[in-house]
Amino acid sequence: MHTITGIPGTGDLGRLSFSEKRAEGIDSFYFILLNLNKKSTTLDLKSKKGKEIFKEMVKKADIVVNNFTVGTMENLGLDYKVLKEVNPKIIYASITGFGTYGPYRDYPCFDIVAQATGGLMGVTGYPENPPTKVGTGLGDSIGAINLAVGILGALYQREKTGEGQEVEVAMQDGIFNTLRPVYNFYYVTGSKPIERTGNKTKMIAPWNSYKTTDGYVVVGILTNPLWENLLKAIGREDAIPDPRFADPMTRGANCDAVDSMIEEWTSKRAKMEAMSYLAERGVPCGAVLDMTELLNNPHLRERGMVTEIEHPTRGKVAVLGSPIKLSKSVS
Repeated sequence: MHTITGIPGTGDLGRLSFSEKRAEGIDSFYFILLNLNKKSTTLDLKSKKGKEIFKEMVKKADIVVNNFTVGTMENLGLDYKVLKEVNPKIIYASITGFGTYGPYRDYPCFDIVAQATGGLMGVTGYPENPPTKVGTGLGDSIGAINLAVGILGALYQREKTGEGQEVEVAMQDGIFNTLRPVYNFYYVTGSKPIERTGNKTKMIAPWNSYKTTDGYVVVGILTNPLWENLLKAIGREDAIPDPRFADPMTRGANCDAVDSMIEEWTSKRAKMEAMSYLAERGVPCGAVLDMTELLNNPHLRERGMVTEIEHPTRGKVAVLGSPIKLSKSVS
């Protein structure tokens, strides 16, 4: 896959970090982490020669991915209608903020804009604070994952038809589509906007983060057998017959009492100790891990999610692996 972005003479803008001072000619960690195994080239797509070279590349390609603003490739004379004449099998994939049609089609977009207009920020955070973005670029990532799935579907169909097609994803659409579980609560509560409640939900309990001696753990429970596992693990079997905790929604209505009981136990233990103890007793529980803990996590390292590479200018760098594990992958 060839990536078209950046500025001639300097390369991909990702080579320049927004938060890191670096020596000239040394790629940023941001670029290294996002662009492993990629090759790049510089083309002036406004020139006749640049267009000719690009079309020669398209003849040999399976996929063209475009994340320019709407209309850019059309203005360059390199849109799908043109490229499919060059290569009828080409799959032309576009990702934009708001799509190629609709009232917002020409609006610019970055991750935080997608999170806001897709509805994610509206349900994230605490009611006394402003709506909050998720701590990583989900607007970018969810859009990219949906685009990859669409490309795979197009490739599969091409095996049957011999023809390529257009694949389009809008970042707003991708975020909006993740809100399906939230809309369940929207309809259950009479079609009212969902109140931001931080890490917990008043619909079910326990479903929250709990203090430990060195941080936090989360516990999330949807069924009564798991609830009983938790009560037995923390020595509160006496609460099993309590009518306030009869089912998930009843516990949700009494979430403060549920949370207090759990945190009384977790607050006396370290987060990894609490996680291991509860998980080994059938309780869905996880420690809240920071960046350093994740990069050194033995489970993630054993699964190849953290691996070290030797970079020509940076030396040894820990990078993130792929979550997709294929039993018959061909390198």
